[in-house]
Amino acid sequence: MTQQEQQEFTARLQEADAWMKGIEEQLKANDNTAGPRDALEARLRETEKIHNSSHNGRMIVDQALMAAEKLLQSGDEELRNSTNVKLKELKNQWDETSTYIVHCHSRIEWVWLHWSEYLKAYEEFELWLTKQRRSLDLDVELQMGLKEKLWQVEQQMVIVSDIKSQAVLLERLLDEAAALHSRIEDPSVDAKAQQRLQEDYVDVRDRAQERLTLLQKISEEHHMFHSHVQKFQSWLVSKTKELTELMKLDEPPENKLRALKTLDEGVATEEKTLQHIEGVADAVRTNTSPAGAEAVQEEAEELRLGWQRLRQGLCEAEEGLRCSLDSHSQYVTRCQRLGEDIGRIREMLQELDQELVDTQESKSCTETTEEQMEGQWRKYSVVRNTLAGKESQVELLKSQLKDLFRFSEDPRHLTDGVLAVVKEHQSVKSRASRLCSESELELRSLLRDPLLNFSQWANSVSQVMEASNNVNDFSNTAMLLQKIQGLLQNSAELQERLSLLQVKGDLLDSVFGTESSDDLQGELSAAVRTRELLHNQLLERKNRLESLISRTKDFDEAYKQILASLSAFRERLLAADALQPDILAKKSQLEQMLVLQKELEDGKAQLTVLETLVSSNPSSRTQYEKLCADWSELHRRVTVKVQDCDDIVSDHECFHGDLLNMEKWIMVMRQKLDSFCSPTGGWSVEGRRPEAQKLLGEFPEKELHLQQIQAQGGKVLRRTSTDGQVHIRKDMERLKQRWEDLFTLSLNLNSYWCISQFCIDFLFRKVSADTEPQISVSVSEVKYISPDGLTSFDFIVEVSGSRGLNQIKWSEFEAWLSRENEVLMKITRTSKSSLSAEEIQTRRGNLQALISRLPEGQQMFQLLLQQTQSRQGEDEPLEDLRYRWTLYKSKLKEVENSLIMTKPGLKERFSWNKLWEKKCGLLYRICRLALLLWLLFLALLLLAFLLPLMDDGNSCSLSNNFARSFNLMLRYDGPPPT
Repeated sequence: MTQQEQQEFTARLQEADAWMKGIEEQLKANDNTAGPRDALEARLRETEKIHNSSHNGRMIVDQALMAAEKLLQSGDEELRNSTNVKLKELKNQWDETSTYIVHCHSRIEWVWLHWSEYLKAYEEFELWLTKQRRSLDLDVELQMGLKEKLWQVEQQMVIVSDIKSQAVLLERLLDEAAALHSRIEDPSVDAKAQQRLQEDYVDVRDRAQERLTLLQKISEEHHMFHSHVQKFQSWLVSKTKELTELMKLDEPPENKLRALKTLDEGVATEEKTLQHIEGVADAVRTNTSPAGAEAVQEEAEELRLGWQRLRQGLCEAEEGLRCSLDSHSQYVTRCQRLGEDIGRIREMLQELDQELVDTQESKSCTETTEEQMEGQWRKYSVVRNTLAGKESQVELLKSQLKDLFRFSEDPRHLTDGVLAVVKEHQSVKSRASRLCSESELELRSLLRDPLLNFSQWANSVSQVMEASNNVNDFSNTAMLLQKIQGLLQNSAELQERLSLLQVKGDLLDSVFGTESSDDLQGELSAAVRTRELLHNQLLERKNRLESLISRTKDFDEAYKQILASLSAFRERLLAADALQPDILAKKSQLEQMLVLQKELEDGKAQLTVLETLVSSNPSSRTQYEKLCADWSELHRRVTVKVQDCDDIVSDHECFHGDLLNMEKWIMVMRQKLDSFCSPTGGWSVEGRRPEAQKLLGEFPEKELHLQQIQAQGGKVLRRTSTDGQVHIRKDMERLKQRWEDLFTLSLNLNSYWCISQFCIDFLFRKVSADTEPQISVSVSEVKYISPDGLTSFDFIVEVSGSRGLNQIKWSEFEAWLSRENEVLMKITRTSKSSLSAEEIQTRRGNLQALISRLPEGQQMFQLLLQQTQSRQGEDEPLEDLRYRWTLYKSKLKEVENSLIMTKPGLKERFSWNKLWEKKCGLLYRICRLALLLWLLFLALLLLAFLLPLMDDGNSCSLSNNFARSFNLMLRYDGPPPT
């Protein structure tokens, strides 16, 4: 049986070796890119057939591997070793053959696609050249005015700029033609074809530049005429304004007459300038449309009429000045008298205002007493009365100014002075009235303050007298005696203030008025009598309480009473010191502790009174000191408990707030992540890749915050009762479950992001040789099934060109790739069976870091690829670097899939998927056929997009196809804008 198995293995091995050698010979025969396009397409079809037949070779190799499994199970050690050696050689040979198949087919396909894209861009450029020639064959259209001519120049500048911008496209086409000629050696892209294309472009560019020069000359000539017109109009306006200002000046008529003569001579000399402008207008009309020429003629005639009107106005002004010389002297005399009155009144107002300022500053600098406030009020009153007496003088100024209006001169400077005096008088008057009223209100409040204090003191006395009527408790007696002593001190202060107020009758009359002052003095007299009566009553009650305390000779009884109160207080403290279930109960406990602290501090008065009962007996002194020590210890305990309760409430509030904030963040983040789900159930990040990356970047910080919340929860649990711990644990478990669900959703989005980045890398390699210096790829929906069969996504890929990349060195990318590859090899060296759960989690973290740096590496590779192609095209070292970069990403994907399989429950699912894949070969073939049909459908759709090439209209969409979008353009369907 072993001999038969060896023969079967040998036959399978030979069959696989023969198949691979035949494939290599076919590849060597077709591994050439030189020749015409038909031959290249034929070689592409051959390599495509070879590439499609690679699965047959894989089946042959798998059959050899299955035949070797029986030999590997044999007991012969030498047979197993030889079989392993042959299997290793077979695998190495298969890897080399499959790599050669992919490389050969990709190279020929790339050259064929490169040629196709060049032909599309070449046809587009030729069509653009034809359109430019047609537009340049037309004559220049005459425009109506300067604005239209400038628009015409701008339009021609845009055309010239567009033509010059096509130089980049021409240079790109020539570079692509040279690169293609070095690969395919076809006459359609030789040096002659390139020279002809460049000559056609230079001819179109020179003709457009000549057209632009002509239009600029026409527009500059019109602009010069327009500037001359504006300058002459400005001169007319300035001279007219100068004439107006000259007539308004407050100068002698003789001076005005001399100025008018000088102005008239200057206006007469400008007739030559007017004649020059009329000559320029004749030249402009020859390059302007009929309607525009008529407008130019009207502008020149309008200038002539304006100059004539100015000459006529000068003559009329001169005649008017000669008539006003007679009344000028009388006007000057009255103006002098009015100016003197204005200065005198203004000086008086400034003195009064300064007096108000000084009084107010003295009030703000120092603390105001009653005498100072009275003096300020009297000063404000004097200033207010003085201003009221000066109103007649202000009215006299108004009447004098009214008399000046009868003359022809303009007394504007005096009018401003009179108005300034009136405003200043009103301002100082209103300010004095306001300050006087404010000081009067403050003085009234200050004078009534002793009566208000007496009212409050009388109410306190009534409460104390009522509370001390029947006192038997020692502690209450001590507290009441202390309050009575304080009230007696306040009574002495009130007596002094009320006595001082009684002697200020004149001040009260001035401030309150006669009637209000009499009422206030009556209240003051009644307050003085009432204070004396209450003061005597307080003295009697004080003596009675002191005698009551002096009669209390039993120290032991007072000591036992205070000791009992301390014991009861200690029991209340113990009762209140218990763990609480929720935050409301904890706050209530804090309030109870604060109440206990206040009661204990109030009880210190009992110890003060008890000290008076301590006799010379040493035992009584010892008991008193022990009682004071107990009170101090109890006060310290209460203070500590208050602080502990405050900390417990703060910790619980902080934990509760952080818990609510985390749940709110999880809810908002869940909504944001759900927004990336497409209607079909997959993921879609089209146009939102930075947003998705930013959202995923928030999870590490929030995970650390979650750990802090859990630590806070543990601290709160230790300070909460058993009933409350149940609810807190439920909240923490609910938060943990929501976090795990959200974190799983973020992992799915992250996996989708990595897979979409892989698709971007593939498309970059496809289109990087035919597009702009930077490729921008957005992925939203393309069907993708992961190799493990566990996840599937739908993507739509869009590619667009952009500019503005930085430079990168070859060695920098190689060093970066080597470092990343070393980290990946460290992850894959350790056997998965020997790893613990923590080590697997660490490896997953390192792997996620590598995956997160993939976009950076892809961008570096694209920069390097485009720099190399812009210099000399793609060479062998670049192909080797491309292979190493692709191999690194494949390894990274395999390691990620293997780590996914280490999760619990995924191994059984993976084995079931493998068994299902073996049974669905027919379904696999159907899917392959469907893929070809879809590719055919996409080709038809592309053909439909190219149909606008048949349109000879003016649609801008002809320049927006991907193959021809070397420059960004706006889409516009309709007639030309101009």
